[in-house]
Amino acid sequence: ERIVLLTADAYAVLEAWLRVRPTTDDQQVFLNRRGQPLTANGLQWVLHQYGQQVDLDLTPHQLRHTFARQLTEAGMPITSLSKLLGHTQITTTQIYTAGADPALAQAYQTAMSHLVEMTPPPSAPPPAPPPVVPTPSEPAALASPAELAETPSLPKWDTWATHLPAAIRQASWAYVQRHWPTWAAPRRAHRAQSVLNDLGHLWDWFLARRPLTQPGELNLKDLWAYQSDQQAQSYAAGTINRRLDYVLGILRERADHDEPVDNSVFRLRALPRPVSLPRHLTEEESQRLEAFLRARLTCDEPKTRLENACLFVLLHSGLRKGECVDLRFQDLDVVGKRLIVRQGKGQRDRLVYLSDLARQAIHIYLQGTARRPTDLVWLHPNGKPMSDSWLKDHVAAVGQAAGIEHLYPHRLRHTCATRLLNAGMDITRIQKLLGHEQISTTMIYARVQDATVEADYRQALNRIERQQMPLSSQPITVANWPTQVVKVQEPLDNSV
Repeated sequence: ERIVLLTADAYAVLEAWLRVRPTTDDQQVFLNRRGQPLTANGLQWVLHQYGQQVDLDLTPHQLRHTFARQLTEAGMPITSLSKLLGHTQITTTQIYTAGADPALAQAYQTAMSHLVEMTPPPSAPPPAPPPVVPTPSEPAALASPAELAETPSLPKWDTWATHLPAAIRQASWAYVQRHWPTWAAPRRAHRAQSVLNDLGHLWDWFLARRPLTQPGELNLKDLWAYQSDQQAQSYAAGTINRRLDYVLGILRERADHDEPVDNSVFRLRALPRPVSLPRHLTEEESQRLEAFLRARLTCDEPKTRLENACLFVLLHSGLRKGECVDLRFQDLDVVGKRLIVRQGKGQRDRLVYLSDLARQAIHIYLQGTARRPTDLVWLHPNGKPMSDSWLKDHVAAVGQAAGIEHLYPHRLRHTCATRLLNAGMDITRIQKLLGHEQISTTMIYARVQDATVEADYRQALNRIERQQMPLSSQPITVANWPTQVVKVQEPLDNSV
């Protein structure tokens, strides 16, 4: 049992209903039109009818999730919210709040405001965005939802690596089938084909070295030899490690099924990845790119509007290329300046925030369009979805036009992380914004600039010179703390 609280509005509506509620022997508060207790199915039907009137697919549980999100964004502690919802585990409440984090949102907007202050004002201010997002309605000449949401199928089994031994080929195919459900739906076919291509390359190399008929015949020396050969051919350590991870995954699955496997292979150590050079744009390049995009905001050409919106989202929100391409209209909240990334890397959902410029560019791009909630956000004028290759090519073309060489989507992600860090945003919050499981990964993306180090150093040294103690050593002032010494009566027994 638990206590649920009511707002003044909810109480007024409930009180008005109780005044006209038919008198019955039923204890349930809510009755249907026949005077009988309202059932769960009846409530779902009522909400469905209301939803149709406003073009929404409403369910009671959806309103429960919305309730949790709104309270979290209003600053309610998750512990209190968990009790209000009746959850025994706080992790369940975190699922309901869908990544809502007021502190993270505030930190992001504060950092972005610092970046805006650093950016020189454009010669002509861009137009103000429209007050509302286009209302979803019947689209004209757009691709059908079936075309956009079509589930990709597995690559053709009949044509893949038919020259491989049957047991090796079957084990590789079974590995892909088992991992198929864990990959993001829009990219499953591409990911499956990529894994099969890598496995085909690996098995061809091993078979050229010595004959094999079963996956379990591989040993540690085979894997070492592959590492050495691929390094000699200047393949990146990450590429070599990824390919060998696929083979080790197959061998682990074989071992789990009690099939003979040389256990020495599991002692293989991944190649150390070299510390990568910074990929982010310099602050001067970032400001130049922003100025170039701002100057094009008033352009009426649909392709330019699409490019502007995509680049501002990539530059200011740090989305991965695939996350940007797969964004759905129902996950975009332009008014609230945020979007939801569904099934990002590691099958994790996360909340991402939008800057004012990104919001404005999206507003301009969406002007005069009609979308269904399940439609992709980025569509060409003919209604066809944007592809990864199109985004990559057009990001590079915009970079060339702005005088920036070798611009690609992932470089914008690095730039977003670095700029937020040097604008004062905490690294753990940047980690959450980018969706990294390990903070060490975020440190690869976000590089501390010399100016930031100098500013932090001088601020700390200034405190030392003024003999200021660290904040953690200062007592917290309490308004009602007792200020008089209270004499405690001595115990009768001196031995106590």
